[in-house]
Amino acid sequence: MKLTVERLFSDPPLTGTLPTNLKFSPDGNFIAFLKVADDNRERMDLWRYTIDSGISECWINATKLVVPAGKLSVAEKAERERKRQFATGITSYSFSADGAYLLIPADGAGYLFDTASGVLDRFTPEGCRQTELRFSPKATFVSYVRDHDLYRYEIATRTETAVTTDGGGGISNGLADFIAQEEMHRFEGYWWSPDETFLAYTRVDENPIEVTQRFEIEADGCNVIEQRYPYAGANNANVELFVQELVSGNVQRLGYGCADDDYLARVSWAGDCVAVQSQSRNQQELRLQFFAADTGNSRPGLTEHSDTWIDLHDNFKHLSADRFLWTSERDGSSHLYLYSNGQARQLTRGDGRVNRILYASDERVLFSGWFDTPVEQHVYSLAIDGTDPVSSPTALTRQAGWHDVVVAADGGRFIDRFTALDSPGEVRIGSLADGSLQTIATDAITQGHPYFAYLDDHCSATLGRLQAEDGQWLHYRLTRPARTQGSAKKHPVIVYVYGGPGVQRVRNEWAPLLLQLFAHNGYGVFELDNRGSGNRDRRFQAPIYHKLGAIEVTDQVSGAEFLQTLEWVDADRIGVFGHSYGGYMTLMCLAKAPEIFKAGVAVAPISDWRLYDTHYTERYLATPSTNAEGYEQSSVFPYLGRLRGKLLLIHGMADDNVLFTHSTKIYRALQASNVAFQMMTYPGAKHALQERDVSIHRFNLILEFFGRQL
Repeated sequence: MKLTVERLFSDPPLTGTLPTNLKFSPDGNFIAFLKVADDNRERMDLWRYTIDSGISECWINATKLVVPAGKLSVAEKAERERKRQFATGITSYSFSADGAYLLIPADGAGYLFDTASGVLDRFTPEGCRQTELRFSPKATFVSYVRDHDLYRYEIATRTETAVTTDGGGGISNGLADFIAQEEMHRFEGYWWSPDETFLAYTRVDENPIEVTQRFEIEADGCNVIEQRYPYAGANNANVELFVQELVSGNVQRLGYGCADDDYLARVSWAGDCVAVQSQSRNQQELRLQFFAADTGNSRPGLTEHSDTWIDLHDNFKHLSADRFLWTSERDGSSHLYLYSNGQARQLTRGDGRVNRILYASDERVLFSGWFDTPVEQHVYSLAIDGTDPVSSPTALTRQAGWHDVVVAADGGRFIDRFTALDSPGEVRIGSLADGSLQTIATDAITQGHPYFAYLDDHCSATLGRLQAEDGQWLHYRLTRPARTQGSAKKHPVIVYVYGGPGVQRVRNEWAPLLLQLFAHNGYGVFELDNRGSGNRDRRFQAPIYHKLGAIEVTDQVSGAEFLQTLEWVDADRIGVFGHSYGGYMTLMCLAKAPEIFKAGVAVAPISDWRLYDTHYTERYLATPSTNAEGYEQSSVFPYLGRLRGKLLLIHGMADDNVLFTHSTKIYRALQASNVAFQMMTYPGAKHALQERDVSIHRFNLILEFFGRQL
């Protein structure tokens, strides 16, 4: 059966229904998780799986939450956009330390769910909205931000206390600023000490950022949004860090920066000290410092340097006393280091990388990463007790594919969410003691599965690799069009591109069904991770430094030239399609290699890097004043006059990430050069363009466009 756009975006979801946000209960007896509702792909319900009985059941149906229909606040809209959180219902939850309560934020309100009685109680006041709701470590309090101020709510006494009172007028307390959320992936703005004695929090002053006007064009009007957007080379918000002692109310300011424009990158606790990571504005230096919570006095932890840039991570793990784990790319790739009394010992080395520390104790560490191939992710265990020479990591996952793992608090068990090219996935519980695996959920496509009717026409992808001009390996995923085996017919191919730094598209995992949509309509789909992409070593990423859109296009052209050698590919019908950085790459491929790419669809493309934000842009291009030539050569405008292929531009008219201005500037430049193009804009839509009606319209339009041009 041929897959249609309408079916792809309708209910029930065809695949992708595996549990998400999986967590062990504090007592280890069951696993909680979120699952897409069968009757609404945009709603998440809370489920639980009892380990002993093997029974899964819906624990809290989101429709049972009695919440007033409210309008999202500006802060909530921004938070959801930054977190790419587009579902409704129960989108997050957390256990209290003893498992007696669940904290469920819903529609700006906070709910406590008594796990014994099943009583659900709203504890936040009516008529106001809260964000960043979290338990304190011992669950004495729930903390949250309302109207730019930080509050704590004592559960036993049902009393609320304001931690800060000066929020408003460009000042916010306890919230991560735009740059922290969007580019540094730091979503927290406050941090409890383990013993609940202290509360560290940020105070963000956006007033140094110049006010600019952004137009959000809706179907029935236009909203003028005055915002403080930190354009490349301009001012950032002023972010201060404080720590308050709860009993006395005493507040200490922690002076983490060596310069006024340093970034507050990460904050956590190391015993009774606040561990603070700060990053220089040029992102070539990263410092870890330890601050005494009571005095504010500091001592150094470590300093990292780079000739290009330093990628942030969440792999600082305090162990005991002056021992902690850390990952660094100082030898060329991300590897694990153990610090003890200021001395560092490298624990992993060679090809591959450590991506994320999942569990750490004084005896061992569990982490995710790869050592054989970057298209797979596995989980490893490594002894670090120091009694024997450090051995090679032991792989806990062996089945070829992509493994995302959550480890129990005691490190004895883990949840493995597994997927591969030929498997939509399954969720298993693993035991470190005996190596056993217990499957608790599967998305196997059997009779009755929503995708079963399309299985006969499913086009399996293949993985491969090509050599770049400098000898490095470029990995690709190729999906052939339906029913090409034994056929002499030549087929068009769509190069589905992202190409930007920090992102990896080519993996041994169940590929997005969007690829099947193209394949069922007669197109091959080719994805290639060019140099500069993520999950590789420094040598692979560094060639894009100070000039974007050059080496990436060179590699995509190499991929297209490989396609032209395949017997089923029509070399004269190769198109390109991408979103965001992929939209930028679409324009650059069309303009720089018009002899290869005959048509392209650019969705929400960056056009001029001067219009993008500080932290992302300056990481690769420095500032416009110090690298003016790099900004000019990285812009699409010097090349648009060369464009010969057919172009469709798509943009949401309320995009607050890649501003709509990026596309309007392209419109004007193409018009001035007398270059014909097509365009489609979506009133009220933001960067993701994820609304169902928008998705259906957009992909029908894209198929119609490629149908005419290829």
